[in-house]
Amino acid sequence: MRRISNQLALRKRQSSVKADILQVTMAGVMLASICMIPVAGAQDVVSAAPELQGMGAETGEVEQPVTDLLVSDAVFGSPRVPTDASWFSDAKVGYDRGFVIASQQENNLQTGGFPFELRFNGWGQLRHTITAFEPPSNELNQFQLVRGRLVFSGKAFNPDFTYFIQLDGRSTSGDGVRLLDYYLNYDIGHRQFGMQPGALAFRTGKYKVPFTMSRWLSGRDFEFADRSVSSIFFDVNRSFAWGLYGQLNQVAVPVHWEVAIFNGLVTGGAETGSSGTLDDNFAYSGRVFAYPIGQWSTSPLQDFDNSNHLAVRVGAGFATSTIERFGSTEFSRLRVVDDGVTLASILSDTVEGYHVSLFAVDASAKIAGWSGSFEYYFRSVDDFQGAAVSELFDHGFWLQVGKFVVPGKVQLAVRWSRVQGDSGSLGAFAQSAEEISAAIGWYFRRNQAKLVTDATYLTDGPINSSALDISPGNQGWLLRTQIQFSF
Repeated sequence: MRRISNQLALRKRQSSVKADILQVTMAGVMLASICMIPVAGAQDVVSAAPELQGMGAETGEVEQPVTDLLVSDAVFGSPRVPTDASWFSDAKVGYDRGFVIASQQENNLQTGGFPFELRFNGWGQLRHTITAFEPPSNELNQFQLVRGRLVFSGKAFNPDFTYFIQLDGRSTSGDGVRLLDYYLNYDIGHRQFGMQPGALAFRTGKYKVPFTMSRWLSGRDFEFADRSVSSIFFDVNRSFAWGLYGQLNQVAVPVHWEVAIFNGLVTGGAETGSSGTLDDNFAYSGRVFAYPIGQWSTSPLQDFDNSNHLAVRVGAGFATSTIERFGSTEFSRLRVVDDGVTLASILSDTVEGYHVSLFAVDASAKIAGWSGSFEYYFRSVDDFQGAAVSELFDHGFWLQVGKFVVPGKVQLAVRWSRVQGDSGSLGAFAQSAEEISAAIGWYFRRNQAKLVTDATYLTDGPINSSALDISPGNQGWLLRTQIQFSF
């Protein structure tokens, strides 16, 4: 009996040891998974995904927002590079009134070469808007969640295969949450041809198609509450697309480039397939940009670092498509100067289609706390089918300048935006619409936490944008105060 009792006790102890080993192993696996989530490092960002150079890791054009999120500024110090198993004492995982993954400090986990990686980010903008528009426009005085984003990004199977998923919940669309971005990147140049990483890559999915600097920028990085009127008027936004992007290093300065073929201008997540209302014509676009002078800091607009030397970025883009009436989603998208009604609403019912060409050039600079950006747009609508309509030509720009009055913390900014053209009169005469704005930004932690207030005067509203709180024909004042937090 004593032998049997001893054997049972021994088995019980062995079972307990095995359970302890299993628990330690599971905890180790979970902690190891944490180490695969990069919290900092610009190199990791570039290899990850445009919302990642769009959290833009646009490789070569990672939408620079992520870099700003992940690289600590000098005020808070650089991420610590863990050695040996030092990360074990910094991180904890377990259940504490909910599943918790925690770290005592920001670490540079050096996961650039890891084949698997998952990064989770989020950011939101809570805005108060008040308007004083001329009748018959309705007045606004309300709080809004303009952007509420959750982002999942990383790598799978090898460092050259990356993914980016962004969900958006905003009050202007009720309680619904939409799949804003979903795309995959494959660095075929590096993986298949032995080229430098980022030299030639393939992208497919739903994403911001390449064209303007304004759209390339993330909403997290603005100096104002939102984009300008002119940038929305000439915007092509997102679509389901196939594209190539990369970086040319055979010239004096590296040139970043991207081209895409997609469903159509401003088609976003429009329903596809036999039940959709898209025409059967693809759209095509491209963008190039470079940094010919100086060293550009991590922020795509503001000069947080009070740079001692001038830094300059220049770029250009194009977009083109043929649009036909049976694709009502696209046919009803284009708006005209100056009252912002749709082009389709003023065309004859006999018009069955037309061709659109857009071009853009841009330049940005920063030095000694000053920052300036300028982008000019051109749009031609011609080759009308079914009626004699002359070529319609619109053009416009936005110009903004900012200056930190308290280095890295408080910035004053002004902006002028203008749209001019003859689309509203179908070629008979030119009309225009202007926007003049001023803003003050208080940056608690650069673009990760900030408060921005801007005041805008509109001579006319040539757009219909819930993000900007501007509707067709709006004239008068617009005051927005916006709190932003991102992680």
